Amino acid sequence: MICIFSPVSTIKGTPQTEEAVLLTPTICLPMKYKDFQSNYPLLAIKNGQAGYEITEPVIKHTSDCPTLLFVEPSIDLETKLFVIYFESIHPVYPLLFKQSITNIHSRNRNMLYKPLRYAIATLASTFHHKETTSTFYQLARKELALESPLFCLSMLPIRLDTVQTLILLYKYDNTTPYYLELAHTLLNQLTSHTATTPEQHQEMIRRARWILFASAALSDLNDQACNEMCAENDPPGALPQPLSEELQEDGLCYMNRFAQIVNLSSLYYRTIQSLSTNSLSGLICIKQFKSIRQHWHDTLNAVTQRNLVSQEEITDVLILYNAVLYDIIYLLLLLHNYDKEWHHHQDAVETSYRLQLMVQKWILHPLFSSAIQSKRMAVFALLLCLQVHMLANTYDCVENIRLIIYSIEPVDSRIILQLNELQKHLTVGMIPQSPYEQPLQDYFSLIPTKSASSTPPTPLFLNSPLSQDKEWNHLPSPHWRQPQQEVLLQDQLQHLQIETRHR
Repeated sequence: MICIFSPVSTIKGTPQTEEAVLLTPTICLPMKYKDFQSNYPLLAIKNGQAGYEITEPVIKHTSDCPTLLFVEPSIDLETKLFVIYFESIHPVYPLLFKQSITNIHSRNRNMLYKPLRYAIATLASTFHHKETTSTFYQLARKELALESPLFCLSMLPIRLDTVQTLILLYKYDNTTPYYLELAHTLLNQLTSHTATTPEQHQEMIRRARWILFASAALSDLNDQACNEMCAENDPPGALPQPLSEELQEDGLCYMNRFAQIVNLSSLYYRTIQSLSTNSLSGLICIKQFKSIRQHWHDTLNAVTQRNLVSQEEITDVLILYNAVLYDIIYLLLLLHNYDKEWHHHQDAVETSYRLQLMVQKWILHPLFSSAIQSKRMAVFALLLCLQVHMLANTYDCVENIRLIIYSIEPVDSRIILQLNELQKHLTVGMIPQSPYEQPLQDYFSLIPTKSASSTPPTPLFLNSPLSQDKEWNHLPSPHWRQPQQEVLLQDQLQHLQIETRHR
């Protein structure tokens, strides 16, 4: 039994307020990791696969939605929904050519492909006019004949906006990869017909392929359809690039950050595949991955570096997502090598604290839900952190993990139930105060401080959520960089793709 003491109030006659109770001792009941895996299988991650996804029943896609009588939305409502889409979804999900779509819609909305109009309205209405979301969704399906009992793939037009519509429908309803499978088949047919199309059109096809790939790669890879789509297109080709019209309006940074995310999705996919199939020759070595991660971190300006682990400052949502993906992959590698080298234990605990902080900040960002598979990856990241703390017997973060997962909606209710059971089993008394309340300074270099009080330290002497990444002490300070500098590591990451694929 592990007993963690916090300072106890010595004021006589103090009523047992919540603040006073929080200062009472907490008793943590230790649990072996094997017992955790067997007693809480939905929370366990084994060979890179989450237990709750492995045991999840297969849901077949159905098309028995009732047909609705519907009048075309007013031009004012549809225009408002288009504005919402390009403000709240497009910046982190650049599937469409914004300048072209908005220009056509402003002149005559009937010139736009009707299923695509309804798909855009479906997603936008989740932010505004939610009562219309289901109607727009069913209308988009009806326009593509997906509601018909006689539907077959040949009924779908082989055109880019059909593919885009299907990908947007999947973003709204990703319970199965049904829409991705349809889009994937059409993309393969479309590519063979577009060898001589303009570069603008080719770029939008390239983005569709990458978004489709990343959507499958960052999903539940126990699904055979997702695995097959990824295996066939890993990687899908050259990374997305901004068009000249986009450069004038949005600049280079946002597309660079998006390209990094979809590129990391390829590395994540290969890592999960290697772990799940025990084909370890395909795994990138930890030292090489740390070098790439450090290089990415050094390209950020000093303010952004500090803000990654600060709960008070706003950070670009794509930068946060990149940081989360880097630490997810790093934790997967560390957990695989956990028993091989002692320093991996400490690295794993430090990374887990950092990852919890960033996920907590990430899910509060207004554009969080708009990113590719963001909710699934946030839950997966927190469950990875849970594995680390169960292995290290550092139970002080279990309650924090439970509360953060609970705030992600919708989330599998079975996860919440098992987290509640685990928390009750582990602790007797009140939960210690959250480590998130401690001041944060630096992404890598929060060194554990020696406490001057007589209060015993937290488990493993981690008085700070992060300890220094010691291997990088010798690197030069990044403070000389210009505040707006953002460098895309395409060459290095693509080199990594080639190297790991041929290992």
